[in-house]
Amino acid sequence: MYAKAVAIVTGRSDFEEFKTLAREAGYEIVDVVKVRTLRERGLSEQKLRELKEKMERTGATEVVCDTDLKPKQVYNIAKEVKTAPKTRIEIILEIFKRHSPSKEADLQIKLASLQYELARAREKVRLAKMGEQPGFYGLGSYEVDVYYNEIKRRIQSIKEKLEEIRRKREIHRKSRGRMGFKTIAITGYTCSGKSSLFNALTGLSVPVGPEPFTTLSTKFHTLKFGPWRCYLVDTIGFIRDLPPFMIAAFYSTLEEAAFADLLLLVVDVSEELPEIVNKLKASLKIIDDIGYRGKPIIVVANKIDLVPEGRLGIVLSKIREFGFDPVPVSALHRINIDRLVEKIVSHLGRAVEIAVTIPYGQDGGGYHQVISYLKEFGEIRRMTHYPKAASITCVVPEEVLDSVSGVVRKHGGKVRTLGYVGERVVVQRG
Repeated sequence: MYAKAVAIVTGRSDFEEFKTLAREAGYEIVDVVKVRTLRERGLSEQKLRELKEKMERTGATEVVCDTDLKPKQVYNIAKEVKTAPKTRIEIILEIFKRHSPSKEADLQIKLASLQYELARAREKVRLAKMGEQPGFYGLGSYEVDVYYNEIKRRIQSIKEKLEEIRRKREIHRKSRGRMGFKTIAITGYTCSGKSSLFNALTGLSVPVGPEPFTTLSTKFHTLKFGPWRCYLVDTIGFIRDLPPFMIAAFYSTLEEAAFADLLLLVVDVSEELPEIVNKLKASLKIIDDIGYRGKPIIVVANKIDLVPEGRLGIVLSKIREFGFDPVPVSALHRINIDRLVEKIVSHLGRAVEIAVTIPYGQDGGGYHQVISYLKEFGEIRRMTHYPKAASITCVVPEEVLDSVSGVVRKHGGKVRTLGYVGERVVVQRG
């Protein structure tokens, strides 16, 4: 059931996006009041009359605004229409609350909500003391400093809990690094198809849908791209004009992308070209804000099955102007996924082809350990059995060559390096 709402629109170019956000938060926009800019008091007398008239005519009980509002602006509008307008940030927070899948996500949402409240606390209390209005109930009973300090105390408590989660994640991340795992993060604008790509690469069926912010906590899966063991993560979707406090609040989720070895930046190429460009710019800004710099990014041009014939080349050319060589795919229909895998492999590092000779031994234990190790840390290409030993051709990442050689020699085997390779590999899911 959706609550009817009249939207205050400030001439932004992404009203359709805001309309989608509002609907996902539970509001059906039934009419619009357009303003060039918001005044210090919120709306002019003329626009306030227009807002009241449209609410009465449509039966709307709520007001939503496609930008942020100061407490005084909220107060003055609420005084006239008897309901506090919901800002764009508040609407996003409501969506987050609806989709929260974990304790960590709950903490991050509470932190973002409290930080948003903290910036407005003193003014809201002052306004509340002038006379209670919708959206301000209860604040009048607090002294300003008591209310303000209580919010700060709760923020600090949540930050400490999130920091503990981050410490544990850092330990796991370092452990994966020692074990030779490469971390690949799927990022991109909300609704671009990140979860569909995650499913296409892993063979899983994580929830996907047209609504924004389907993924709020990090999803992950381990798999192999040829000889490389990889840790694939699906992160929260990006959105334009997120204030710094919201990026900071969700950093414990976004840091998986910040510390990744490779980013897959998913772009929905079925949209209009200006929208594609705007969302790509917004995504790149957030990627820079979280600290991912100097490392590779693969732009995944997704939803090519929805692009009219002849238009795809124009879109890809535009993306190339940003310095990327995009890979066109349809994650939903698994189109060009093999081509994307080849691109991923080309960014993971250098692989070495080695020839291994390993004796069977009396009980065969050493032989089986070596085979298991080669399968785990590399990719066996050929194996030939002789009366006393096996000859194996294997490809391993350059960084694990020494450890692989050590294990082989420990069990009486020999290793010979044949050279670097760059040929096509197959995804092994696991």
